[in-house]
Amino acid sequence: MSIKINLGNWNSVFAVPSKIVDEGLKFSDGVKLKVLLYILRNSDKELDEKDISKATGVNVTDIPEAVEYWVSMGVLQNTSGVLSPQNNGDSDSTLLNSENSLNNDNFAEDSKLTPKKIAEDVAQTKKRFAVTKPQKPDYVFTAQRLAVDEELKILVNEAQTALGKTLSNSDVSTLLMLKDTCGLPLDVILMLIQYCISIDKGNMRTIQNKGIAWADEGITSVEAAEEKIRSLKQTSINFSIVSSTFGIKNPGSPTPKQYKYADKWVGEWNFSPEILREAYDRCVDAKGTMNFSYIDGILKRWHANGVKTTEDIKKLDIKPKESKISSSKRSYDIDELEKINLLEDF
Repeated sequence: MSIKINLGNWNSVFAVPSKIVDEGLKFSDGVKLKVLLYILRNSDKELDEKDISKATGVNVTDIPEAVEYWVSMGVLQNTSGVLSPQNNGDSDSTLLNSENSLNNDNFAEDSKLTPKKIAEDVAQTKKRFAVTKPQKPDYVFTAQRLAVDEELKILVNEAQTALGKTLSNSDVSTLLMLKDTCGLPLDVILMLIQYCISIDKGNMRTIQNKGIAWADEGITSVEAAEEKIRSLKQTSINFSIVSSTFGIKNPGSPTPKQYKYADKWVGEWNFSPEILREAYDRCVDAKGTMNFSYIDGILKRWHANGVKTTEDIKKLDIKPKESKISSSKRSYDIDELEKINLLEDF
């Protein structure tokens, strides 16, 4: 007796790692999925970008970015320009394979897996996994969502009104990414847009970068957004006090480290402009230029000694005379604090 099973379409299937579904879908778009599926389906062939473009309809220029995304996800590996599956030894992959069937030896080996072993393997996989940044959806997917998603329509209309311009397809993709991929509610995104406008940075690049940062910080409620905006405004005020005291007429875009210094000096240590200016003058006298790290070393010493006024500084300066060695060591300590602060910048 002969037996034949007709599996129909299931006679021709191919392997798709579960990582793609479990971790890759959230940050990918239609373009990246098309490229990956075509590569996996034709793993036995030598492909070039033109072949992939012709078969998938994806622009040739978008293919390298799509491939690099799956490399960064740990699905593929690139060895001297040759793509191959990432061999992590993971136990959490889904197999759709028409070429290979399970044999008794493989089954016996798999049956040795224990819940503890599986949990350890999954934990190790997640430890290796890292996404560099969320990916914007492509034009086709964005257009489809805009046609049926009423909340997205409201978001786009409100954003256009606030920004005073018609949003481009790329702009709408950014909003959709913030809404779906980053998980920011509509009200929070609108608050973010209004905040960016208030600091004269009402452009989509700033909105995108700050939106991703907010999502990373877990700012997903109106209350959290209000507190974040309050904190940002206070930081801006603190830096304005510092920059005006130091005579910085055009501060440009302060670095995160400079903002951190301002928050510490003004917001945490409550130093007055007079004390800040005294530290600034001493820094310029010693270094010949303004140096935030050196100024922080001076202020750190004053804070440790309970300085509140310029009179406290004078008293600290005229304490019982120390030996030259002690005086030299005090100057050395400030230099050491500067070196430590410089290391913190990296």
